[in-house]
Amino acid sequence: MPTDLTALLDQTAARRPDASAIMALGGAVLSWAAFAAASRRIAEGLAVAGIGPGDRVAIWLSNRPEYLTTMFACARLGATVVHINTRFRAPEVQALLDRTRPSALVVAPPLMALLPEIFSDARVPLRFVVGIDAGGLVEVGGVPVIPWAALDANAERLANDATPEAACLTFTTSGTTSGPKLVLHTQGSIATHATDVAAAIGTDAPEAAILAVIPLCGTFGLTLVMAAVAGGALIVTMERFDAAAADAAIRVHGVTHLVGSDDMFFRLAKVADGRPYAPMAFSGFASFNPGGERVVEVCGPLNMAPRGVYGSSEMQALFAQQDPMDPIRSRIGGGTPISPLAEVRARDPETGILAAQGELEFRAPSMFAGYLNNPEATARVMTADGFFRSGDLGRVHHRNSFDFETRLGDVLRLGGFLVNPEEIEVFLKRQPGVAEAQVVGARGGTVAVAFVQGEAPDPAALLAACNASLARFKVPAAILPLEAFPVTESPNGVKIQRARLREMAESALAEAR
Repeated sequence: MPTDLTALLDQTAARRPDASAIMALGGAVLSWAAFAAASRRIAEGLAVAGIGPGDRVAIWLSNRPEYLTTMFACARLGATVVHINTRFRAPEVQALLDRTRPSALVVAPPLMALLPEIFSDARVPLRFVVGIDAGGLVEVGGVPVIPWAALDANAERLANDATPEAACLTFTTSGTTSGPKLVLHTQGSIATHATDVAAAIGTDAPEAAILAVIPLCGTFGLTLVMAAVAGGALIVTMERFDAAAADAAIRVHGVTHLVGSDDMFFRLAKVADGRPYAPMAFSGFASFNPGGERVVEVCGPLNMAPRGVYGSSEMQALFAQQDPMDPIRSRIGGGTPISPLAEVRARDPETGILAAQGELEFRAPSMFAGYLNNPEATARVMTADGFFRSGDLGRVHHRNSFDFETRLGDVLRLGGFLVNPEEIEVFLKRQPGVAEAQVVGARGGTVAVAFVQGEAPDPAALLAACNASLARFKVPAAILPLEAFPVTESPNGVKIQRARLREMAESALAEAR
């Protein structure tokens, strides 16, 4: 079994050198041998530019073949990839670059146009920017630009600094601090999990093909792609989801495997309009919205083989999948872990005793190495015997299978992303007229509503500030001034009644209809 990313790609390229490997939607197809060779050329180009073991390279790209080529090039060099969400606005990217301090940034239009604003105040030791389709640009914001074509013109790098223990990539996730936590994985955890997933869902079948439409900057998008690499399935990349284009791609390219949100599956089904696809092998969905369990009944007749899956940035997506033959459990998150070495248990959050139902805890080869530069946060989510405390409420069944029920805390699911309310609250409290802010979820936690206190806060101005500086999915649906937050006395002090705030948020949204 490959235990680093170079071995993962090279093994598939050796096994299926002439088979179709990767293509952008509507573009040319690279074979596995050609894809592996391209990653070696980019690795040499990055090495000539000064990138080596321990360096970080940020990728701010939509789904396209160059994204994966860069990842495998960095793995060969022993460098760590920092994934940047393409939905992030300039201030969010600036903050992430300041925290991770990469040596290089790979970017393409139209995001490249935002770099002067980002670099104006960022304290980032960038040596250079790699520009894809840069159009002759030689510098941006005072930072040199190396065209992608220049990197690709290098000889293939045969030297290999990839190791199972090497830091591989970071995912951005919400945490209990004012900013997102950066989830660090090793090459070993990514490569091992990719191999396990490939075997479990069948991306090693001769005619397997995936549609990579979920952003590669997150674990759900990346895990399916890595399983395709491990199995040798065709990867068709799609830069942004469009239901009609995705429907056509599935039919033209014989897509057999798909992962997405419940909303994405509903939109696909609407476009399909009752026309079934060629039978798929696997369609994993994560329920982020009320009614998500209907995916099975809506998409099943279309031959999509839908089933509920479970994952997290820390344990990776597709950590577990439900049995598609079970008409009840196939509709919900959770299931049986992909890895035969995974361990699952639940702990009663009140008593701290292991129980059939409680906070889910996991230990598996897919587990993260920790939060980047944040040992305190890492220690908070790890047990003394090495299990990850997920923060999810669930029920454990026989043979490690489990059902996911809900989040224990107040984390929101906005636009398909987990968002800690504190991320929005901290931003609001920096705005004029705001002394305090509380953000809660409405409509099943999929819509954010903010309550603010202060000296005549202006909701319209605050919304405008959010729209200008936050990713669109983080912008509250409403910002409501309050003279005082509802509170309750407890043995540990006065606490804000977030449940009451949620009730108020639901009422406000209902009245606004």
